Amino acid sequence: MFKRTAALLATALSLHSLPLSAAPLPVLAPSSANSDVKQLHVDGRPFLMLAGELHNSSASSDAYMAPIWPKLKAMHLNTVVTTLSWEMVEPREGEYDFRSLDSQLVAARDNDLRLVLIWFGSFKNARSTYAPGWIRADRARFPRAVIEPVKPQRFTYAGAMPNPVLSPFSPALQEAERKAFTALLRHLKKADPDHTVIMIQVDNEIGLLGDSRDRSPLAQRQWEQPVPSQLMDYLARHRDRLRPELAALWGRQQFRRQGSWAQVFGTDWQAHEVFMAWAYGRFIDAVVRDAAQELPLPLYVNAWLGPQPGQPEAGDYPSGGPVPRVADVWKAAAPPIAFMAPDIYIDDFKGALAGFDRPGNPVFIPEARFQTGNAFWAVGRHKALGFSVFGIEDGFPGNQLSQAYDALGAMGAVITTAQANNGIRAVLLDDATPVKESLAGYDLLLRGTAATTAKMLLDAGIPIPPQAATPVAETVNSSHGPSFSDTRPFGIVVAGKQGEFFLVGHDFTSDFSRNGKPVEIDVVEEGKFVAGSWVPGRRLNGDERLSLLPLNKITTIRMQLLQTVD
Repeated sequence: MFKRTAALLATALSLHSLPLSAAPLPVLAPSSANSDVKQLHVDGRPFLMLAGELHNSSASSDAYMAPIWPKLKAMHLNTVVTTLSWEMVEPREGEYDFRSLDSQLVAARDNDLRLVLIWFGSFKNARSTYAPGWIRADRARFPRAVIEPVKPQRFTYAGAMPNPVLSPFSPALQEAERKAFTALLRHLKKADPDHTVIMIQVDNEIGLLGDSRDRSPLAQRQWEQPVPSQLMDYLARHRDRLRPELAALWGRQQFRRQGSWAQVFGTDWQAHEVFMAWAYGRFIDAVVRDAAQELPLPLYVNAWLGPQPGQPEAGDYPSGGPVPRVADVWKAAAPPIAFMAPDIYIDDFKGALAGFDRPGNPVFIPEARFQTGNAFWAVGRHKALGFSVFGIEDGFPGNQLSQAYDALGAMGAVITTAQANNGIRAVLLDDATPVKESLAGYDLLLRGTAATTAKMLLDAGIPIPPQAATPVAETVNSSHGPSFSDTRPFGIVVAGKQGEFFLVGHDFTSDFSRNGKPVEIDVVEEGKFVAGSWVPGRRLNGDERLSLLPLNKITTIRMQLLQTVD
């Protein structure tokens, strides 16, 4: 009797220690309204990530982060892109320390924030500085990449101490990181039943700098081997859908199906980039394959863009990284990776993002500048899963980005629904040229408000001083220098019921027409969404209709167009 009672008590205690109902696993899934649109589902519902990425070292200190977590919540983020480094997780081989992760989970929950976790493993910004010391110290077991120093060595200076660069061709390195990453997800499965962590980025801006391919003995042996059939079969099956750069490269060799890497792709930097993309992709596949079975959270990799201004060839930017020109190679090499994401710091944000928006690769920007208009462009034009500014702790509550996140967060469900049913358009005007769009049976002509008003008054003989948004600080005490608010007209237009539209942003206006004829405004009001429902504020008429979305303030309005009876 005593043994039976003790057994029942032990069972009861073990059950008590488990969550009564674990939350649904975050997943990337096609929208029920449109199977062509993949969305991130959190707690069983589409979720729009309004995010910011911490500086690389911030999350390594609980004390440093203590005042930052509530500030991020006050900035209206719903997601923080944070970091966990292999060197801290496994300081000695086989001994794991997850205290940093556990403290981040507690802090995020206390502030009602979700986490996207970056795993700084073997490769971070094409270097290996986050690999544990016991890895970096044993060069025989974990060999380094070898480069031919024919290119200018970037991001260094004369007399600088060298940065370690491990070789992705090392089976021992793959196995060591596989064990660590699997242990991480095994721990996370137990420590995070409510899924505070909603996605994981594997390594960071992977690739090789300074040369177009690794010249180490391990790498050279692979270069001389036949191209793996797994890659050739994938390319053959998808030949009519390959990126044009890869198709042209393969076509130079008459689309050979067998042979060495040089025979199939050639011997220039473009061929080397394909070789390295396969190597890094297979490395990541080996690292995550077992872990993805432990806890199948969405996994992604991020890209240092290239080619880009000043970095025209692979090796100038990290060779083999998951950039669009070799995205097909990555797809073949690492099936568990859900998508490839761009880190965008160049001026051509629109062009860079368009390169990653392709079937099977949902859009997320894990690193970007403090340029709020780009967030609206990503969400409205590319149906992005979310947007994240790098160095988010440099921002402050009330800045332009936090105003945007406040407005977008209040209508997150409205936006994800509109993304799925093609009911959203983006506005980001780089100059005074009007932009045409169509939405929900109407034609839209989008213009900058201040420029349009000034021209209208000038045409009436009333000259006014030029009006423009005033750039104000977006950051404070940033080690990277100050960032300023986005002065471009920007926002989104979301279709509601018949003839109803929600406009969010600043300094833009939209004139609507239908079947070639202008339509009239019936009602326009400013307001906000609360718990998914519209709460009206002022009814706007008269002079206020000249500036529905004013300068220097992000506003949300509801416009109802007049439905006439002919």
